Amino acid sequence: MSSSSSPAQTKRCQYCGAAMVLRVSKSDKNRGKPFWKCLTSYGAISCNGFEWVDVTSAEADQQADTYDATVLNMLKSIKDLVDWH
Repeated sequence: MSSSSSPAQTKRCQYCGAAMVLRVSKSDKNRGKPFWKCLTSYGAISCNGFEWVDVTSAEADQQADTYDATVLNMLKSIKDLVDWH
């Protein structure tokens, strides 16, 4: 599976320079609100890079579209895999 990158799909952590991933909050207080999370936050070395997405900006719309497309592609891949077996 190949993927392409655009500025709306990638972001670098302001603290360590590592790639960040777009997530959506599941907490009661911020449910559904998108945010960027540093990938090093999941490893042994953690910088805890975190940034809320400005949901009032056009960039937020692009990021949400990218996130939706990523989730849909993942679901399609799973369905294709299940159908194949």
